[in-house]
Parts: sequence; structure tokens; C-alpha cells
Amino acid sequence: MKDPIKPYKRQNGETYYYFKAYVGINEATGKKIETTRRGFKSRAAAKLAMSRLIAQVDKMGQNKPPRYEEMYHRWHEGYKTTVKESTLNRVEGIFKHHVIPALGKYYINKITPDMAQKIANNWSKELVDFRKVLAYAALPLKLAERRGIIQRNPFDLIERPKKGKISDKEGFENFWDRQQLKVFFEQLDSQYGPAGSRPNPKAITFFRLIAFTGLRKGEILAMTWHDINFKKKTLSVERTVTRGLNNKMMVGTPKTKNSIRTLDLDAKTIALLKQWKIKQAEELLFYGITQGNATDQLVFQNAKNKLLSTTKPDKWLESVISHTSLSKITIHGFRHTFASLAFESGATIKQVQAQLGHSDVKTTLNIYTHVTKRSKQETINKFSSYVGF
Repeated sequence: MKDPIKPYKRQNGETYYYFKAYVGINEATGKKIETTRRGFKSRAAAKLAMSRLIAQVDKMGQNKPPRYEEMYHRWHEGYKTTVKESTLNRVEGIFKHHVIPALGKYYINKITPDMAQKIANNWSKELVDFRKVLAYAALPLKLAERRGIIQRNPFDLIERPKKGKISDKEGFENFWDRQQLKVFFEQLDSQYGPAGSRPNPKAITFFRLIAFTGLRKGEILAMTWHDINFKKKTLSVERTVTRGLNNKMMVGTPKTKNSIRTLDLDAKTIALLKQWKIKQAEELLFYGITQGNATDQLVFQNAKNKLLSTTKPDKWLESVISHTSLSKITIHGFRHTFASLAFESGATIKQVQAQLGHSDVKTTLNIYTHVTKRSKQETINKFSSYVGF
């Protein structure tokens, strides 16, 4: 190791000593800070001064408030005991991808309202749901404020931006009308039906179920045969597939109590489920896989009789649409399609809310408002065409 103490000569020819010492990190740039001290008449005097300076720096470092990332870990220890694993996984992702990169390296007492404002403004330009990120970013600082480490949370002192980034899905109609849904099922049967090019009764049954119930994809993938009452023609929704820590698939309880519900099934859907149950047993037997009992056998399983990948139905959907002129929708779009057609058939908002398992009627109303835009436009077009001038 090089000797940090160096000699130098003054103009009068006398030899003196100096040293350079590391004293910390610039919190704004992240670069190392070094200081130079001169004027020592002996190497011993310079060495003593350097030792005292380093000791002083160490003492100051011990008394410094934690950096934001450390405060986040303290907050995380308590927070993880209050939420489900799927929620924790989602929140950890927000901190990992957005909050820690922006704030993690700063000492929390050095995060000013101006810094917080700049970060909030940047997020509003980059993120559609920036308000959620902003709310989570403030939580470790709220903990620091409660513990007296800082006097005031800087995020409480900013002007929250009003608008975020416009979503790529803005104006995207994630639903079909009755005729479009009919075209989809015709192509689905042509492609995956018994006489199709690639028979796939699992896909046929999946899409019939999601289109005629409005279920969420995760709710369907978590279903077991125990959830279906063939005599009463009902389906019980009690679980859903979510993503846990490290993004692993898992079965959990629905987010709200309203999602736990019993739905009626139409005769054709019941018939398809019965057919698929028989076909499933044959497939599992053919591959030498032991079928689960009536309580835990999944309705839709993968090749190893485990949870079906959440991306598999998306691939089925993409394949079917690619052979038609239909506009693209997502799997979730079948929920909106169900709601749209239910409203058209005369169902009330409360009935659709119960069917879809919404805890807040506002969510149902938002879908209602969106799907009725098209019908409003059709109404005015028909009117102007009829009047003719």
C-alpha cells in the first residue's frame, strides 16, 4: 500500500509533509470526496492529523441518518407481515424498478422537497400509474418521520402532477360485440374443435367458460372439479392464481370478499365441462399421470397436471384471432365483452357487479361507460341517416 503521507518543499527550502484522505461520498453525484491537508513539519505530525481526521469522519458516518434504501428495508420488514404474498411481490417490483433507482443512494435527511418534486414530475412523464409509485415511495419516509429520524416527509410538501403518461391502450376497445364474439367461436371450433386442424377441447372449454361467465383468467386457472356442481349447474369461485415472491405462480384467495361468489352456468357450458372432464381423465391416463381427487384436480392443467401457465390462453387467443379479421383483445377483454352483452341483454349494473365480483360498483360503472360509447355513436349515426338532412 502506498504511503499517503508525502514530503514537499516550501520556497525557503524547508521540508514539510502533506496527506490526502478519503472523507466520504458526494450524495448528489455518488463520487468519492478526498481532502488534502498540508503544513506539517514532521511525518509523525501528519500521520497523527490524518488519524484524527479519519476517526472524525467515521464518527460522523455512524451518526448519519440511513440512506433511503436502508430505510426501505426497515419499512419492508413490517409491511411484509400485513399483505398477501401476491401484493408483496407487486410492491417489491415497484420499488425495484422505479423507487430505489431514483432514491436509494440518498441519505433520507438530504432528500429535499425539490428533489421529491423533480422525481414526481419525471415519473408522471414516464409512467401511466405514477400516483401509485409516488404513494409507495413516500411510505419509508413516513416511517422515518414517525421515528423522529427526519422532521418532515418531503413527499408531503410537493405539488402532485395531475396527469401521467398516456397509456398505449388509450382508446383501445378491449371487448367485442355479439357478432364479433360469434365469429371468434366459429373460428375457435374450426381450429380447435373435434373436426379442426388441431383438436383442443381444453381451449374450447376454457373460452366457453370465460365468455359466458365473465370470470377472471386467474379464477378459471385455479378451479378444481370440486368447484362445479353439475346437478345445480353452478360454479363456486373461491380461489385465484396469482404471482408470489420471485414471480412464482401460486393459488391464493381472491383480493376481496366480493370475488368469492357462486355463478349459474348455462346448459351448453355444463355439457362442454362434462365432455372435457371425461377427455381430461383419458389424457391423464394416457400419459401415466395420476389424476387428483375430486377436491384438488384442476379443471385446466398443464402437461404435468400442475397449474396451467397464465400465458397459455393468450397464445390460444392470438392463434385464433390471427385467422380472422377480428380486432385484437386480451383475455381480460372477455370480461368486458361479457359485461357489454349483459348490459345489452337488459341486466342491471348491480347484477353485472355481482357476476363479475367487483367490490366497488364504480369499477362496473367504468366498464359500462366505456362499452356504451360505441352504442351511443351508433344511435346518432342511425338518427342522422334516418332524418336524411
